[in-house]
This record gives sequence, C-alpha cells and structure tokens, in this order.
Amino acid sequence: MDRVALFFWLWVLFLAVNVMWALAQAVVASALGARPLAVRIGYGPQLVAWRMAGIGWSLHPITLGSSASFVPEAEEGSTEPLKSRLLKLPPPLHALALAVPWYVQIGVAMACLGPAEGFHQFTEGFPAVFNLSALPGRVERFVGLLREGELVRAWGIMSARMASLNLLPIPSLAGGYLMLLPWRDKSPTPTWVRPIAAVLLAISLVWAVWVASLFVRAIL
Repeated sequence: MDRVALFFWLWVLFLAVNVMWALAQAVVASALGARPLAVRIGYGPQLVAWRMAGIGWSLHPITLGSSASFVPEAEEGSTEPLKSRLLKLPPPLHALALAVPWYVQIGVAMACLGPAEGFHQFTEGFPAVFNLSALPGRVERFVGLLREGELVRAWGIMSARMASLNLLPIPSLAGGYLMLLPWRDKSPTPTWVRPIAAVLLAISLVWAVWVASLFVRAIL
C-alpha cells in the first residue's frame, strides 16, 4: 500500500471512530432527555451539513475529533445565560451521557477483535498513553496493519484506544468532564480547577502533536 493510500485509510479509520461516537452520543443523550442541537464531525471548513432526527449535523475534513452542542442559541434581547441541556439532567444521567458513547467504541473493538482482545486493547490503552518509550513501536505496528490491509483489526484497535484516551481525566475529553461533574452546579468554579485544567490540556496537546508526528514518520 503506497503512502497516499495509507494516509487515506488512516483518515477513514478516524472518520469511522468519530461517526460511531457522534451517532452514539446523539442516541444516548436523546434517550436520556438531552437531545443535542448540533453534532460536528471533524474540524476545519464545513464539507456538508444536513438535519437528521431534529439535530443539525456537519462533516469537516480533519477527522481528529468531534463535538456535540447542547446549548441553545440565545434569543435576541435575552440577558440570561443559557444552560446546556446536559446540565438539566441529574448528575448520574449526565455521567451516562458522557461515558456510554465511548463504551460503544469498546463494543466496536470487541466486534472487530473478539471480546477478550477488544477489552484487553481498551484496558491496555490507559497505561500505553504514559509509556512514551513504547509509543513509536506501537505506531509502527499499527501502520504495519494498514500496509497489510488489516483494516478491521486496525479499526478495532483504534476504537479501543480512542475510548481509553477519551476516558482519561483530561480537560475537553469525556473523562475530564466526568471528573468535574461534582462541581458542575457551583458558581464560580473553584479557583484550583482552571490552572490544573490548563496544565493538563497543554500537556495533552503536546502529546497529541508528538503522536501525530510519529504517524507521519511511520508512513513516510
């Protein structure tokens, strides 16, 4: 498989993970009584937009993440801040709305790899994030799966690892929001939360850029 094809299939795998998350997030949140207003798949300029099940959907070319909006648009002349629909849920249901879409990814991993290996890939994903010395080899082996055309296996591994990554207590990820749920109704936010969140976010961004460079190096 040549380099262009490798980049294409890597993009497709990220797209598959993000589409599965977006569909699961919309279904789970709607079932719990907090239907999202908009779901954005990817980043960058909008490629296409549509409405489905009363939700505005949009697809963007950089498929490294997705987001769902639960905050209604402010009415003209309104001065009161609008609350996210998730904040109207009891905390246990709010937690389920955040976590279950990533549990769906674990199910995808189990379907692609088998129950035992799929769950193992998920649990192994937590320490793998911090084992920096082993990451280059892991990336090389993953790209090797793409070269050999093992797309289903690669999809399973990516689904499991993305689930474990997103359930870590890092700001802007599901695990970070879950960690802050006990303070969701407190205003103002405790002073210690923002600096810790900023440091964790900065570290995670540096890590993400480094991992992206490993993928580029492995393919080229």
